[in-house]
Amino acid sequence: MNKKTKYIGIVLVIIIAIIIVVIIQKNTPIKPLTTYSYGNYNQYSNDGDNNNVTTEIKNNFISKVIKAKNINGFGFDTTPIISGDSIYIGTMNKSNMTGNLLSINRFNFNVNWNDHFSNWVMTNPVVVASKSMVYIGTGNSIKYKLDSKGNVLYRGLGSNYIYGISIDTGKIMWKYKTPGEDMPTPVYSNNVLYFANGNKEFYALNAQTGKLEWKINIGSIVSMSSLLLVGNNIYFGGASPYTFFDVNINTHKIQWSDVFPKITGGLDDTTPTYSNGYVYTNATRLIGQTIKNQGYEYLYKINASTGKIIWTINEGKGTINLPTDPMEGSVSTIVNNILYTSSNTSRRIFAVNVDTQKNLWSFGINSMINAPFIIKNNLIYAITTSGNIYLLNPLNGEFIAKRSLGGPEIASGLTLYNNHIYVATGNGNLYNLSNSNTSNKVTSSTK
Repeated sequence: MNKKTKYIGIVLVIIIAIIIVVIIQKNTPIKPLTTYSYGNYNQYSNDGDNNNVTTEIKNNFISKVIKAKNINGFGFDTTPIISGDSIYIGTMNKSNMTGNLLSINRFNFNVNWNDHFSNWVMTNPVVVASKSMVYIGTGNSIKYKLDSKGNVLYRGLGSNYIYGISIDTGKIMWKYKTPGEDMPTPVYSNNVLYFANGNKEFYALNAQTGKLEWKINIGSIVSMSSLLLVGNNIYFGGASPYTFFDVNINTHKIQWSDVFPKITGGLDDTTPTYSNGYVYTNATRLIGQTIKNQGYEYLYKINASTGKIIWTINEGKGTINLPTDPMEGSVSTIVNNILYTSSNTSRRIFAVNVDTQKNLWSFGINSMINAPFIIKNNLIYAITTSGNIYLLNPLNGEFIAKRSLGGPEIASGLTLYNNHIYVATGNGNLYNLSNSNTSNKVTSSTK
């Protein structure tokens, strides 16, 4: 064999090896980049030894209620939004497929006004006090409309609308009808209301009149992934197919989009987070088609300008009981380059350094978290769908306290306002919890 033949043979072997590697990578499931230990969930208790937190802080958080009231007949499912002296909050009634928007006095919890709608109110109310307006969407996730080939046309049944409502009187000033559900929370900017929904379109409405300014077809259903506005760009996730979008509101075009072919849920349900030029979101990949699905949940860091995925973290494997368990992950919260998020598969809260991709700590929970975390005075507040509020040390994930609201399922998040925590439950209970003594700093310790 001469040198030329030998050289050609080596090159061919290298090419074949590269092709084999590419084929293997293409057909190999995503594997965890990091392994997390579950540890002992009961390693701390409310009565345990925790020298970093005073008994006063724990007792006030656990036991002190400034105000609690049951608003009869309503199951709250949005985060309490506070503006001035009022709390704005939405409801859904699964038995008759209706919903309400209430304005409630934040001091005595009396109802100022109550609007009834012919579909669920699942968007967080968007309050624009300068315009004396509040905006909501109505819709449900009951069924999908399919074409003759089985492709998804849109999601949600019944009357789906975006509403503009007077915050003073509750009078409906305008409404805009859509074929699919309007469950993701819209965003307001410069007298324009932007939203994406269950019929694969992105809309821009005049916020004062409800008139359509422009719309584009995005080709994916947006279920509960509320819009994130950064400058002139709006980020959100969709399904059928699972795609993450950046829409430029100046050009009225999709700036970029990423298709997630291995994902089977969650991308269209998780509201993204932005920090320092990057967008973060969660998505789920289920394994199998049984009622109790095993699956993984992933955390993604995406370049906000280009859509390039910088890194992916596997947050662990677990069971999601469809259709009762939600697919959406929590809304990540970022403070000082540390991202706090949770996984609905592994049932854990994570702290991740977004620069190094390093998992700093994780903490096991007994339920799911869909709402964002509150980071205040070096404390983490997190609420699960089963109604447990956790207080953790953000430096090391150390358990501080837990408060149970007694359920039922809580779809809303916590609101921190003037050192008070407001939260609402699915059985119509509205709470104002004490946060007045949490100014003491929590310091790091060795577990």
